[in-house]
Amino acid sequence: MTSSLTVRRIPLLGALIAMQLILGSLLSIQQLLLTKISFAFIIIGLTARLFSPLVTAGSSAISSLLGMLLFPKFTFFPGFILTAFLTGLVFGYAFQHQTSLTRVLVANFIVVFILNLFLNSLWLHLMYLTPWSVLLTTRMIQEVITHVCYSVILIALFKIPILNQLTARFK
Repeated sequence: MTSSLTVRRIPLLGALIAMQLILGSLLSIQQLLLTKISFAFIIIGLTARLFSPLVTAGSSAISSLLGMLLFPKFTFFPGFILTAFLTGLVFGYAFQHQTSLTRVLVANFIVVFILNLFLNSLWLHLMYLTPWSVLLTTRMIQEVITHVCYSVILIALFKIPILNQLTARFK
């Protein structure tokens, strides 16, 4: 990798982290502790198209940490940073070389149902001793809707020709 390419990539990564922080912390809707609606996944998907899976995972974790420190909405718990890291890792491996309907659906399934539903429910259970039945029943409906929304938005996003040209040129 040439140094001029690296010099262009660092500010872009910083801007993507800032956008993820804004979409994930400031412009998200959080109702109690059980539901959260955020569009930060769009930026994670874009980051995954432009950078390696580890860079995507690290930027997602950094954004989550900064969001918790700068705009706290609940008690700090490092498990949510692990979830953010794993989300970036999953999207990074899924979208690194190509994006297809299957890759988008599988990546979203892993993120929504394994990481968001089960792992985040585990963190909430450990933090607040909320019963599993309450966590899973209330969050399951949200996550089914989230899976559909994530998939539709990411598929539409990855079909934008100018975005594909720019990401191909940037790599």
